[in-house]
Amino acid sequence: MKKTYNLTILNQNFTIKSDADEKHVKKVADYVNKKMHEIVSHDQAVATANVAILAALNIADDFFRLKKQKSEQVQSWSHQIETIIDRVQKEFV
Repeated sequence: MKKTYNLTILNQNFTIKSDADEKHVKKVADYVNKKMHEIVSHDQAVATANVAILAALNIADDFFRLKKQKSEQVQSWSHQIETIIDRVQKEFV
């Protein structure tokens, strides 16, 4: 069931509906707000639309970096598991 949340991002109020719990919604909104404030703090004259686009690019960059890191970690674990399986098979065959 979707709940309604009132959020403030870059000093603008938003009302959203989400299936997520309040803690998650707040965490996401705080993250977006932080990214947008980081951009504004570097250049006070940036238009709000440009701030949103730059924040979206920064968030997408964070996402793709984490996605790559996760993929590399899974590959590493897979290699380690294969090595362990090989050792076990050699030991008991």
